[in-house]
Amino acid sequence: MNSVAGKKIHIVSTVNGQVNEGMRNVATHIARAFEKNNEVRYSGLKDILSIVRNSCSCDVTMVFARANKLVYWLSRIIGFFSKNLWIVCVQKPDDDFAALTKKHPLKAGYLTIVEKDLDAVAVRPGFRKKLFDVGIKSDKFSPVDKQRQTELKKKYGFDPDRLLAIHVGHCSAGRGLEDFALIKDADKMVVASGMFENAKTVKTLEDYGVKIHKGYLEHVEEIYQMADVYIFPTHSTEFVISIPLSVMEALSCGVPVVGYQDFSNLSAISAEDDAILLIDDKSELNAAVICTAAKKRDKSYLKIAKTWEQVATDVLNVVGRD
Repeated sequence: MNSVAGKKIHIVSTVNGQVNEGMRNVATHIARAFEKNNEVRYSGLKDILSIVRNSCSCDVTMVFARANKLVYWLSRIIGFFSKNLWIVCVQKPDDDFAALTKKHPLKAGYLTIVEKDLDAVAVRPGFRKKLFDVGIKSDKFSPVDKQRQTELKKKYGFDPDRLLAIHVGHCSAGRGLEDFALIKDADKMVVASGMFENAKTVKTLEDYGVKIHKGYLEHVEEIYQMADVYIFPTHSTEFVISIPLSVMEALSCGVPVVGYQDFSNLSAISAEDDAILLIDDKSELNAAVICTAAKKRDKSYLKIAKTWEQVATDVLNVVGRD
């Protein structure tokens, strides 16, 4: 981060030191990397006085939040006080936000992890849309050998001789976790953050023998490392960030992924060709688990694995020079 170090950076978000949700995960990791060589100030999304004060005194203000109607109007306010405002989009902005930008574009640039997410957003002349990568802690999310995988399965109460399919995220409605019920030829586990929990989804999983771990898990990398296949059953970007971090973490551990064709963003991940199997229908899920699990390996599937420090450097080289 040497080229533009020493900046005063203002982060508007719900950053609280936790990384149990996609947007918060991205914001926290980038902000922590910024802190190593820059002065970082934080404002909550509802703390207008702090937002105004910090926007006036910092070199750049970055808004990490789902781009919706409220964030649009908040950004309009920030635009009066910050000469260098960037909105960070890790999900496709909602329709209201996009429509408002067409009527009155914001005095802001945009950062996105998937270029097409910003297709409907209008940008004021002189401002830009820029792509940035998702980071990965590849030293933490790293593959293990077969012996270690066996040890971990025993540690967490699974039969080492059976396949294990996992998902890490939220037990919320809309993520498609109910599809785990269709997996017959593997043990199943879901690590749930505890956020956005849906009681009906939890009960369905439990009824079909899915082991659920709720809340923070310090060594969540062990869950990936012992798994044979990672299931990403979500169909819509409405319920997850556009490049799911859990999929990146699984691939970094050498775990192949099964997802659905209609979540096309999975194809945007820079991974080996056989790392991700996209199926058309949930009726294919059980067979997909069996064939995909055979690809579990002891090296990463990611072609590009930037650290969060590298990502933060790239981001600051974009926003820090305006």
